[in-house]
Amino acid sequence: MALPTKLDVRVITPRGVVAHVDTDGLTAPGELGEFELLPGHVPLLTALKPGVLTVGDKHRTRYAVSIGYLRVDPANSIEVLVDQAIAGTEIDVEAARTDLAAAKNALDHWGDKPVNGDWKNAVHRLQWAQARLDASST
Repeated sequence: MALPTKLDVRVITPRGVVAHVDTDGLTAPGELGEFELLPGHVPLLTALKPGVLTVGDKHRTRYAVSIGYLRVDPANSIEVLVDQAIAGTEIDVEAARTDLAAAKNALDHWGDKPVNGDWKNAVHRLQWAQARLDASST
């Protein structure tokens, strides 16, 4: 039996499919660190943190993704299920910079206070803004 040569990748948000491509590799921002998937990977389910999703090994397309999950099924199909995703070429860099500054200000307000839901939301806003800036740079 021949090994697969392509991955069927779908990037999906609650608003719909952001990308659906056949590719030769994928790099994702896992909760425990960045990881790479190549054709023939074993089935997998893992949590993602906000960061840069790179689709393709030879011809790369970058996406900013927020929190979510990535699933590899036995048929070499990958679903990236995230709250938000945007192609690096479509990112409004100035808006991302503004959002990053606002999130940093919100976190500075918290200082050494106990962690709660508002603090976690500010952290996610900061990570999402940074992911957009990272995905927009080449």
